[in-house]
Amino acid sequence: MGKTITINEERVLSDFEKLSKKRKKEVADFIAYLKVKEELEATKEILRDKDFLQSIMKGDEDFRAGRFKKWSEVRENV
Repeated sequence: MGKTITINEERVLSDFEKLSKKRKKEVADFIAYLKVKEELEATKEILRDKDFLQSIMKGDEDFRAGRFKKWSEVRENV
């Protein structure tokens, strides 16, 4: 079984504030890298789901063919 990970966000922010500008930039760059990596992993997961991917492609096809409703029209009926 996996271990539970506990993060003390206040401590992380406090420690971050104590870093030099150079180190803060490195942290910011690393966070940006992790964000892109997480988004890429989510994209790969979607691409592995053939039914979901097919549904997305069908929706794109419908949109290009003009088979859609404007959000403002849908919102009025909700």
